[in-house]
Amino acid sequence: MGAPVTNFEINTTDPAKARQFYTDVLGWKMNYMPENNYTFVDTDAGGKGIGGGIGPLRGPAPFVTMYIVVPDITAVLAKATKAGGTVVFPATKVGPTTTIGLFSDPDGNVIGLTDGK
Repeated sequence: MGAPVTNFEINTTDPAKARQFYTDVLGWKMNYMPENNYTFVDTDAGGKGIGGGIGPLRGPAPFVTMYIVVPDITAVLAKATKAGGTVVFPATKVGPTTTIGLFSDPDGNVIGLTDGK
């Protein structure tokens, strides 16, 4: 069985500006968490699609990514590196129970990994 996509993330140099932009353009609902400068996004699509987030940079430049649930983030980052990718953000605990990691594929596309907790 493959690994499911769970959410998206927009990493930007100006999260406040991005929040306003996506609210104005797409009607997304924002739940800003000032303690970590992160916004959870509800696309308000009646249960269709996936939710996401808007946050500060986690790498050298702004990017949009999707997060994929995997059982072992460190192992998948190692596989990505062996296959020609690059670790952008190592496996890091970002919440009480959530760990994430990011890698770029050989073309530079950034992919997020989460343990799904």
